[in-house]
Amino acid sequence: MARLRLRTQLVIANLLIICALLGGILFVVGHTMRSEIAEGVRQSTEASRHAFENVQQERERQLSHTAAMLSELPPLEAMMATQHALTIQDASRPFWELSGSQLFVLSSVDGRILAFHAAKSGWDSARAEGNLKKSADQGEDTAWWYGNDQLYRVFLHTISSGSNNEQRQLGTIAVGYQIDSTVAAEVAATSGSQIALTAGKKIIASTFSPSEESELQAKIDADQGLATVTKELTLGSDHYQAAAVSIHQGPPASVTCYVLMSLRPANIFLQRLNRTILILGLSAIVLAGILLSFVSRTITHPLDNLVAGVRALAEGEYTYSIKPRGSSEVAELSEAFSKMRVELQTSEQRRFAAERIAAFGRAASSISHDLRHYLAAVVANAEFLYEAEKLKLNRDEIYGEIKTASEQMTDLLDSLRELSRAEGSISPRPASIDQTICRAADAVRARAESRTRSITLRTSGDMSGTFDPQKIERCFFNLVLNAVEASTQARSEIAVDIRSLSGLFEIRVVDQGSGVPASIRDTLFDPFVSYGKPTGTGLGLAIVNKIVHDHGGSVVVEHTSISGTTFLVKLPRRVAALSESTQAVST
Repeated sequence: MARLRLRTQLVIANLLIICALLGGILFVVGHTMRSEIAEGVRQSTEASRHAFENVQQERERQLSHTAAMLSELPPLEAMMATQHALTIQDASRPFWELSGSQLFVLSSVDGRILAFHAAKSGWDSARAEGNLKKSADQGEDTAWWYGNDQLYRVFLHTISSGSNNEQRQLGTIAVGYQIDSTVAAEVAATSGSQIALTAGKKIIASTFSPSEESELQAKIDADQGLATVTKELTLGSDHYQAAAVSIHQGPPASVTCYVLMSLRPANIFLQRLNRTILILGLSAIVLAGILLSFVSRTITHPLDNLVAGVRALAEGEYTYSIKPRGSSEVAELSEAFSKMRVELQTSEQRRFAAERIAAFGRAASSISHDLRHYLAAVVANAEFLYEAEKLKLNRDEIYGEIKTASEQMTDLLDSLRELSRAEGSISPRPASIDQTICRAADAVRARAESRTRSITLRTSGDMSGTFDPQKIERCFFNLVLNAVEASTQARSEIAVDIRSLSGLFEIRVVDQGSGVPASIRDTLFDPFVSYGKPTGTGLGLAIVNKIVHDHGGSVVVEHTSISGTTFLVKLPRRVAALSESTQAVST
């Protein structure tokens, strides 16, 4: 994993700290605002609940006064004195209309219904008589009458005639109003909230749509604690803060009013607040990043110069200098680096001079040894040739030995000449890569040491290309000869696999030798590097490497082990021709 630069580390570290602090501050601010909004919603819900209670109390007070007032009217007393049901039923309508109630009942002293009026269907005199009897038995002057999913708040008053000493009871008057959607809408308008009224656990009136009312009914049925705590509810796509007001406990049914305040305004405000906080936070981070980048650049710029100097020194560029600047520690470090650079440059010059002399010595020693070996063979065979008739020796064999030694000396000199040439001394022309390598293989087969070796060629694809066929032939002659010399077994097989790919040739030369020793793997393609070859000069692979690189290709050891080695050569299919000036310089 790549290491981050010091400036990047400083910027990231400071940004993380700023983000953590800013995030903490924004979290506290957001949490505080949300708490304040939630508290405001709860207070608004409580205010709605109190508003409903006040409206309810005011309505009850008015109807109670209405019932008391009607019971004192002389016409009503005279009508009730008849105790005739049909007469009272017909004559009571003006009094019902005067009361402004939705339920109007007149009964005799014994509880028999004499007049009954209801604004909505679903109730009859029999149902009213049953509820009236229960209220009379319990001595109620204010009662809840419930039946057929209709709930009424009823106020009762005794109708009597005569003075205090001679007062006679004529019956009872009951006026009431139905708890329905109209009542819920009035309360909602007063409280500014949504209202739902229940009898038992069944909703009898609400200001919600039918689908929302059904969803609320399901929540009331499932949540036993909804009537005792303030909590959040979701109905459809809206969120509400719900509070319950108990209006009546006991028979005929427990009456509860649910006050639900919409959280949409609060949620919209919170969304705006979150968006504002996010924008401010991101803006602060961006500004902090810009400022930190500038500050860190100012702090780390001297270190960047020092790093550049160290990198240049590592690449062998000893002339790169830096100016001491920045803090005292960095300036001191820069001065120490400059002194070290000068000392390393001097030491490297001395080492290079010593290595060059040593390299020349090794090359001269190797070349001298090889030439002396070949010259000794020529001189010895020349003497044998001179004495051949006297010693009865075969002149042809002696001549062949002299020719072989001469060719080996020529190869050595040609190798030295090839290595001494400038880069790119090639003459590309259209040719066939398989035919070129085949000629190199044939030349290797003609050597005495290759007679027991098997050299096979395999081709795949188009073999035509543009390269220097003479140089490439020499390259693969050395590479195949190296494979032959590395294969110590008498019946070893050397395989040359030529593949034509898009834009390049891939040639693999595989031998069955003992592998490349680890000690020379890094310097295998350097001049005068040889191992395990009594007659090797160490120039063959160096020449291969130079010719391949002159063609813009590469040569590597793809695989090596005790069972053999594979050399991989990659050559471009088309090599550009050199300019005349370049060829002249090369010549």
